[in-house]
Amino acid sequence: MQFFKKVANDIFVVSFELFKIMIPTLLLVKIAEIYGLVAVLTNVFAPIMTMMGLPAEMALAITTTMLTNPYAGIIVLASTPGIENLTVAQTTILASFILFTHSVIIEAAISRQAGLSAGATIIIRVLSGILFCTLLNSVFSTFELLGQIAVLNLPEMSSAPTLQQWIADQIKGLIFIQIVIVILITFLEILRLIGIEKIIRICLSPFLKMLNIGQSASTIVVVGLTLGLGFGGGLMIKDVKQGLVAPRSAVGALIFINLFHSLIEDTTILLLIGPSLFTILVIRGLFVFALTFLLIKIFNNLPINAYNRFLFSRPIHNLIKNQN
Repeated sequence: MQFFKKVANDIFVVSFELFKIMIPTLLLVKIAEIYGLVAVLTNVFAPIMTMMGLPAEMALAITTTMLTNPYAGIIVLASTPGIENLTVAQTTILASFILFTHSVIIEAAISRQAGLSAGATIIIRVLSGILFCTLLNSVFSTFELLGQIAVLNLPEMSSAPTLQQWIADQIKGLIFIQIVIVILITFLEILRLIGIEKIIRICLSPFLKMLNIGQSASTIVVVGLTLGLGFGGGLMIKDVKQGLVAPRSAVGALIFINLFHSLIEDTTILLLIGPSLFTILVIRGLFVFALTFLLIKIFNNLPINAYNRFLFSRPIHNLIKNQN
């Protein structure tokens, strides 16, 4: 009984918070489309889309995801022209970029409170996404990999819909997302009961030691990987303020979980567009580990003033000043 109460409560809370963001976002996207702003956005992002091997039309869904969350991006993506022609290579690249950059503004604000500056968070995540997806596109194109048409599990939307059809499509999309949330929350709670966090902690322990992320920070990393940056960042904020995690250790941990977090939920959502699971989970994970290792090495060799100015957020500056 306790299990069902918790699941029902989590479904309500998550649905309310997501729909509170998604519904206004979908309305704004429609207004932007009516006034021709979508075409402008498509043209602006076209060079980056081309570099990553994606159609320019994907820019709106990607931008929506960056500003809000993957759920809203999925609905926008479902109504994007030409999505039915995407290959597995393209959906893998698209899913990878979304996993790197989704909710970046909101999560940068969380990271700022925990120690990593918002500017550094946004730059690292967006450039990492572009780099990884450009490399993927190069490999897929060179070796002609994953060229088959992707199997999409998205609600069907009308092409060139009237206003009434558009409203019906959005309601259908929101119902679809609600079903996904119910399944996902139930699945996540079952995994929590099994003890998935302990398994992930054991698997990651040697990698986190190589990144010089301390034991206290590594526990928070595991929370971020399983439950998301909101939970992991919230714990980091508390522990940094209490002096339980050193500021530099917090920065390293925050870089890692910004690039690789909420593995189960976000990965499951993006599987709806038919990407290669091995690529978006394993290959991306190895890339993130190597990149984080490199970035920490580079940042640790910066002059103290440069490190503090670029990476530390104002709350951490004030904390260090008070401690001294």
